[in-house]
Amino acid sequence: MPPGRWGARENCGCVYRLRVRLLDVYENEVVKFSASPNPVLQWTERGCRQVSHVFTNFGKGIRYVSFEQYGRDTRSWVGHYGALVTHSSVRVRIRLS
Repeated sequence: MPPGRWGARENCGCVYRLRVRLLDVYENEVVKFSASPNPVLQWTERGCRQVSHVFTNFGKGIRYVSFEQYGRDTRSWVGHYGALVTHSSVRVRIRLS
């Protein structure tokens, strides 16, 4: 999974979470990755952070990928003030043996 970038507005902190699951044909979870990095505090950070992960050695039978992101601001403001998220993607490489 290539890096996804996330961050906060300068005047409002945020919380970000990511969960990626590899599922079998019955949509049962085979393996998962989750990240809950430390929150960005208000007035402290302006740049973007990155989260990435590569699944390896998970066996055969994967049929689906579940990719979920969650972001919210730390001030509980009404409107669109959650985590800023950009360049999120999932890449699948199939190795034929």
